Amino acid sequence: MLTGCAEKQEASTTLPTTEAAPTSGPPALGPADFPVPDEARTKDAAGAEAFLHYWIELLNRQRAIPSGDALRDLGPECQECLRIAHVYDEAAGSGRRFQGGDFSVESLGTPVIEDDEAVINFFAGQEAIALVDSAGATVENLPTGSHLGSGMRLAWSPDQQGWLVTGFAIG
Repeated sequence: MLTGCAEKQEASTTLPTTEAAPTSGPPALGPADFPVPDEARTKDAAGAEAFLHYWIELLNRQRAIPSGDALRDLGPECQECLRIAHVYDEAAGSGRRFQGGDFSVESLGTPVIEDDEAVINFFAGQEAIALVDSAGATVENLPTGSHLGSGMRLAWSPDQQGWLVTGFAIG
């Protein structure tokens, strides 16, 4: 036998609230519109190599803006990274920009992983580059080259769940 409520019940006019499920995965790393890709966030040789390729693309991207913020974020302990970031910021602050100068990885050795560090030796190339003023007039032509002996040292950040640059050199 079924029974019902003896008193009339009004329907609720509101729906219960639900909390958003926590997002899974690593925290954001890199610029919001150019984040470090998942394949560059693994603590192995393949992840370190993918991070190197991402870093070179990031250097090219940030030089074209120019802005050093992302370089400082991903290389807070890297003196060369901080120097490059400063150069990019100075160019932006003086109304100048870079034309050309894209870096590329020509060849690389196998990344060496030891504990929470990775070291990658590689040869890089850089296209012709000029610093130009706001009118587009060349202020300075900068050195370029190919087959430049280069290297990168990375440290694994458990908090970021990704690599951070601790040392970097081109040429």
